[in-house]
Amino acid sequence: MAEKTQLKSPTDFTDPEDWREYVRHTVPVEEVHYTLTFGRTTLFLRFYEVRKQPFPNRFRTELTRIGGLRDPDRTRALEQLNSEIFADMTQFLFTAAQSANPKKSENVVPTTPHEIAEDLLGFLGKKNPYFALWIHYTRDVQLVTGGPSWEEFVHEQLGSEAGDEIEFTLLMEQLGKLLYHFRDHDLALPPYYFQRIWFLHHLRGPERRLQARALVQGLVEVMAPCGSA
Repeated sequence: MAEKTQLKSPTDFTDPEDWREYVRHTVPVEEVHYTLTFGRTTLFLRFYEVRKQPFPNRFRTELTRIGGLRDPDRTRALEQLNSEIFADMTQFLFTAAQSANPKKSENVVPTTPHEIAEDLLGFLGKKNPYFALWIHYTRDVQLVTGGPSWEEFVHEQLGSEAGDEIEFTLLMEQLGKLLYHFRDHDLALPPYYFQRIWFLHHLRGPERRLQARALVQGLVEVMAPCGSA
């Protein structure tokens, strides 16, 4: 990992795309994927530092082990570790938010898979503007004869220059349909998925898009065995 300390950090760049371009022009081609992945790890480390929280030893140990691997195993292992760190971060933020709002914790807490999915859908509709846009489309636009497709609607609302924001918003359709399926079939969400989906819209740039893809794919994989049973 020592060679990464000679590079600028993603926190040195306002635009994530500037960071990616910097990496592409600075490191050897075969190192680009790992360096970008390690850049996300650096952002996660910064998360703990800013909040004065110790970086979990289990992650630190795994990070040291990964540093001794060779690609493609090294990058694949780091991507997996990033997912685990992100889950820990979202659990921390979710717990902190619940503690800051004691009145909510006094209310009836959803316990069944149906109730948990319903609670999450309600939260996303109120707090995640991208998910709320999909809800608006399904209720007020989709049923209009000759109306735009979801993709056309998103481009109309956000503009063609939105880039990552457009792709993330388009993923809200898949996420929403999957959550409705989990709710209607009383299926339990995988561990930490409630918190990760709850926190998703607070991310920015490519990390948000990548996490949305991973969450959608994870839900599909969990649902597939149920559908074939």
